[in-house]
Amino acid sequence: MSSAAVSATEEERTEHLILVDGLSFVFRAYYGWNARGNGEGLTNASGEDTSVLYSYAHTICSLLEMRPTHLAVCMDAKGKTFRHEMFVDYKANRPPTPEPLLEVIPKVEQLVRDMGVPVLRLSGVEADDIIGTVSRRASDAGFRVSICSPDKDFYQLLGPRTSMLKPNKSNKGDPFVPFTEEDFRAMHNHVIEPAQFIDYLALVGDSSDNIPGVEGVGPKTALALLGEYGTIDAALANASKVKGKRARESLLSEKGAASAALSRKLVEIRQNLTVPSLNEPLLPLESLAVRPPSDGGVAGTRAFEHYELATVLDRWKRVAQV
Repeated sequence: MSSAAVSATEEERTEHLILVDGLSFVFRAYYGWNARGNGEGLTNASGEDTSVLYSYAHTICSLLEMRPTHLAVCMDAKGKTFRHEMFVDYKANRPPTPEPLLEVIPKVEQLVRDMGVPVLRLSGVEADDIIGTVSRRASDAGFRVSICSPDKDFYQLLGPRTSMLKPNKSNKGDPFVPFTEEDFRAMHNHVIEPAQFIDYLALVGDSSDNIPGVEGVGPKTALALLGEYGTIDAALANASKVKGKRARESLLSEKGAASAALSRKLVEIRQNLTVPSLNEPLLPLESLAVRPPSDGGVAGTRAFEHYELATVLDRWKRVAQV
């Protein structure tokens, strides 16, 4: 048997866990439907807007059709996290979440559960950190892991066994586009590795999360610094050698060093959460195994019929073996 055939056989045997960045797809569906304009959404006979539920359920079906052995949707908990305690302005630049979007989130979560897919959520913990911890445990156990999200923050988790599934921006072709550690290297001119993306984000900042970074350090400078020195700490130690005046002065200043340290703590995804409740029911990993719904599909069927989503119901029954 050829080595290629052996590799293919091994890949088929490898357990494959897909972790979904849950809220990102709620937002994607909500704003996607809103962009179509008034009168383009879906409603059932009771007048409930079912547009987001329709799109979200199709997303779950698309993932099930990939035949993963394990699957979970990870959601943010309400309220503040340790990052807010560390930096009061964390995500403070974001506009308030629209009320209709807030109202649909629990419906989405319940529908996902009714479809037989686990939903992971921990009080005071962001979904990113749940994904980071569970993906690390799974990859260490020999799983192949796919993180389903458009969020670049997850680049730091990429590795030999861990890749991403990004939503396809085009309406044509597969709904998801694989993104691997090699894709990351190519994107960054083979200068940095995925693990260095933490330091990269800490230097350039992240406007979407209101993370300051270091003033005067942009993407090109950050890549150059990490390419030459490897880490933020080493770059700070050699700040006097940095060519750009603004970046050099920032890195040499007490404010710049403090901002770099804070930003790094904020952007790093936790991979070793020790929250007691993370052990049950989220883990053992076998609790995330894909299997036909234990109720025979009764809850899922009832939900889809209530929301009058017949086409999604038919698709789900096929992929979930109901």
